[in-house]
This record gives sequence, C-alpha cells and structure tokens, in this order.
Amino acid sequence: MKLRPDDHEFDELCEVCQKWFEFTILDAQPIVRGWLNRKWKLDTTHGVFLLKSYHPDRYRLYDESALVRALRWQSELHTQGLPCPQILMHQGAQLHSTPSGQRFMVMTFCDGERFIPGQATYGQMHSLGAATGQMHRFLLMLGGFPTQATFLVPEVPERIRHFENVLKAMEQNDKHELYAFAQRQLNALQIIDIREFRNAEIGFAHRDLWADNMLFSGDGLSAILDFDRLNADYLDTDIARAILSGNLDGETFNVDATLGFLDGYRTQREYPTGGILRALRMVWYMESAWWITPNMDQHTVPPQRFAHEMDWLAQNMQNLPSLLS
Repeated sequence: MKLRPDDHEFDELCEVCQKWFEFTILDAQPIVRGWLNRKWKLDTTHGVFLLKSYHPDRYRLYDESALVRALRWQSELHTQGLPCPQILMHQGAQLHSTPSGQRFMVMTFCDGERFIPGQATYGQMHSLGAATGQMHRFLLMLGGFPTQATFLVPEVPERIRHFENVLKAMEQNDKHELYAFAQRQLNALQIIDIREFRNAEIGFAHRDLWADNMLFSGDGLSAILDFDRLNADYLDTDIARAILSGNLDGETFNVDATLGFLDGYRTQREYPTGGILRALRMVWYMESAWWITPNMDQHTVPPQRFAHEMDWLAQNMQNLPSLLS
C-alpha cells in the first residue's frame, strides 16, 4: 500500500499494522488536519480505522508518561460508554513504535460531522455538555482528585508585563494594526480578579475540547476526539473552551446554546450557578498569552479563531456578567 512511491514511512506503518492487528489494508486516505502529526483513514478487512503517526518534533513536546496514561484512559472511557474512539492494543499498549522508531496509534474511525465554530445548536451543546460531564466524572474515578493543575495561574503583574512586552514587539516590528489586540488584553487585566480561580475544581480534563475534536450526528454527539493532552487541570477550562467553540459566532454569543451545554453537563455532575462566568475568565487568562502575539498576523485558521475568542473575551470582560445573566 503506497500513497506515493517514496513514502517509506507510511509503508513501514502499514506493514507493522497488518502484522500486529491481523488485518489487510484495502485502501488508505490521508487526513489533512492538525499540526505536524500525520493521519490516514484505513479501510481494512476488519473495518475502518484511523492511523495516527506522531511527528518527532511534535512528540518531543509531549510528556510521554502523561500521553501513555491519556491513551490508556481513553480506552477506559470508551469501555465505560463515552462516545470516543476505541484504541487498538498490541502487547497491552495503546502507543506503539515501528522498528525505525515511528511512534503511532490505531483507533476505530468515528463517523460524524463537525459543526462550524460558533454555530452549534442547543441540542448539540446539550449532548456535548452531557458527554463532558460524563467524561469528567469517569476521569475522577480513574485518577482520583489531583491537587495540582497543569495550568499554573500567574499573578496579574506578570501577565501585565507579558502583554507590555507583546505591545513593544509589535511596535518594534511596525505592526500598528495589531496594537489594539494587545491593548485590549492589558485593559482586561485591570479588572480581572484571579482570586475567584482558587475555588475552581481541579480534576482530569481533556484540555483540547474545541470544534475540530467533536463529531456530531444531527443534534447528537457521536465522538470526542484527540485525548493526547488529557491531564490534571481545572475542569472549567474544558467547559469554557467547548462553549466558546460552539457558541461564539463573530461578535454574537449564543446564550441559549450555552444553557444547553450546562443543562447537559448537570445531568452528569453538579455545576454551580454562575460558574460559567469564572470559567470564561479563566480560559481567557490562560489562553490569551498563547494567541495574542506579535506574530498573530501570521496565524493559520485555527489560531485565528482562538485569537478572536480571546479578543472577544477581553473586549467583553466587564459586560460578561450582564450578558450571561
């Protein structure tokens, strides 16, 4: 099976998969999605699977022990009934390596459609909320209650210095059109109170719960994808990330669909009234430094979306309580 004559890496992956998982690959279609890692949809004699090969540069960014745990727990979540892919195991492991050292995994291929960011329906958000609550509940059963989150909340003066440096870098590079983005983050930092974050619940979170990692069939969630970043963190960040991805359309925030997510979540776990305000503030405090940068004019489509979400939150930081009331 060759996609092009010189694709020796793919040939090796196919050879290993057919040997270990005892199927024959009938057809393979590349999936162009995500950063660096390569993916293929495999039609085989045993069904349809997704093959994911980790790029060495991307793999070095992972904590390998955390990744191994995340994939093991994904398998457990699938067994418990969460809509997510089942990972194929070989010699008791979900993460594999070819003789040449390629790291890869194989999982069931999930059918479904992705929603356009910002245009999720009430039903889709309700279904996603219920699955997110179910996922958080199962992960607390698997891993217990961690006391340390992956996101270490910096003090406000540190964040102010960060965005002052971003603004200086924009000035040095004559990127006048970007000044307003950095200035809006600085303005929002004048009114944020990070003491409210201390009451946020820490558990094991997906940590990448956005439109590209969800599949739907009509109003029903068919799969949550890509658990590679799963780790101990504030559960609010999953909730806010999913809600922003589904409900912010341009400058319009769909409060009704947000209620749908929270109604669904509460079928599985308790969630405090008004908690979404803290969640949105927290995800902004975490992610704004990732996406509002001196080079944000070079962002590709997903980072452009994330930068818009952060900028919208900064602009509306003072109005969020009335918007969500």
